[in-house]
Amino acid sequence: MQERAIAEVAALPINYPYRDNVLDLLGNLSVTLEAKVNIEPEERELIMQLSPLYLEKIQAAERVGEARGEAKGEARGEARGEARMVMRQLNRRFGDASDRFAVGGASPWENRIQQLDIARLEELGEALLDFTSLADLEIWFSQS
Repeated sequence: MQERAIAEVAALPINYPYRDNVLDLLGNLSVTLEAKVNIEPEERELIMQLSPLYLEKIQAAERVGEARGEAKGEARGEARGEARMVMRQLNRRFGDASDRFAVGGASPWENRIQQLDIARLEELGEALLDFTSLADLEIWFSQS
């Protein structure tokens, strides 16, 4: 009966809503059995049958974590690139802002710009088209 139940769980589609819950419970059972001092042969066999299922769940969770990490890294890289573009636009339009306002190697504008998310950087990039001086940048920051 246990073998049939394990086979049924293994056959569940990956996106089945309760599959992860069942695998968690089976993983807990496996850990509980492994913690016993005297493991019966049937229990050892059950542990061996459960191990691949639980390993599959762990690997799937790792893949999800890797994908999330990659997405975060891509978003960070995109934001840095957008911030560099805005700084280049500022420097092209008003001269090298970092030279005139530098504090510790970076202008206060640059530090503030680097803290913006992508949506705000895009808004700033568009707003820069209407700026006539760096004072407009300060106004933009104060209004947002």
